[in-house]
Amino acid sequence: MQPPKTFEELKELYPDLEPWQRDELEEWHRGWITKLMTGEATSEEYNAATPPHSDPHHPEDEREDL
Repeated sequence: MQPPKTFEELKELYPDLEPWQRDELEEWHRGWITKLMTGEATSEEYNAATPPHSDPHHPEDEREDL
């Protein structure tokens, strides 16, 4: 697995978030990556999951509520 993103990388990815929010988002993504790599979760579960903070890089769930 890649090393965690640096403060500067996270700031570039998420300029509208506070530093602590960026850290939480990075931790959330890394947790999901681990689950995907170990087979504990599927990409569909990851795509449907809601990040703890706004993330323009996370896929939106395409399903519409009826």
